[in-house]
Amino acid sequence: MVFRLLLTLTLIISACGVKGNPKPPPSFTPSPVENVYVKQYGNNPLVYFYYDKKYTDSNPIKEDIYFVIYKNEKRINPQILSKENLYWFIDTFEKKESCYKVVVKTKRRESLPSKVVCISKKEISSLQLNPPKLELVEDAVEIYLPAVNYPKNIYKVNSKEEFIPTASYTADSEKFVDQNVELDKEYCYYYTLSLANSVETEKSPTVCTVFKDIFPPNPPKRGKIIVKENQATLIWEESDSKDVVGYLIYKNGNLLNQIPLKTYYFTDKSYKKGDTYKVIAVDKANNKSLPLEIKEDE
Repeated sequence: MVFRLLLTLTLIISACGVKGNPKPPPSFTPSPVENVYVKQYGNNPLVYFYYDKKYTDSNPIKEDIYFVIYKNEKRINPQILSKENLYWFIDTFEKKESCYKVVVKTKRRESLPSKVVCISKKEISSLQLNPPKLELVEDAVEIYLPAVNYPKNIYKVNSKEEFIPTASYTADSEKFVDQNVELDKEYCYYYTLSLANSVETEKSPTVCTVFKDIFPPNPPKRGKIIVKENQATLIWEESDSKDVVGYLIYKNGNLLNQIPLKTYYFTDKSYKKGDTYKVIAVDKANNKSLPLEIKEDE
């Protein structure tokens, strides 16, 4: 009897198509902001945080969200700016300590509040910052900063109008070299000074430049010619410049190849005694090196 009952139940479950445990229902609660940061920018608090739009079950949020900001437990409505997953606003100090937290809301739910972060105003000297000076070098932009005994925060932005709350680089010296550049792209920079822990001056004027490679590569070296009847093979040591794309060959002042050779040798099958050759390195920006002259020893 018991066996028949178990068999019947097994057949019923199989017929219903039940396979494993059912999936939990999706979450519609936004995940909270993990950390909120605050620093003094000039004479104002600058509050910023990162947020990836996800529910608490890690699924992406596909509905509109907004952030509710609390200052000393009272809701405020600052203008929140953003760039990708970074959000920020500039506030004003009160006489007492200013403490902030953030809540994420959708039409249906709201997140748990973030951790509270606090700041008190520090009196700082008013400093007028000169703009940084920019110089192009072969593979970088050199940024020249004032000779002051404060750490410098360098901000790399996309335009003269753009402002971001987190520094791209920091420097202690008067020069910083930015090698993270690409040809024909515009780069803009400004800086602040760190006067104390979490206290920065207001920004300097922003300066922009278009990175262009205007520097010729180093020439090839130690050329050699091997002559056999009316055939000459040229061999040379490659240029040590990293951005070289090939070599142009000149014979008696005439260009033999329109497209730069990617090898370090060349064969001329119509050589005549007294012919002279020049090998020139060409880089990605079509800058040309000084020539390496190769000719048969007399």
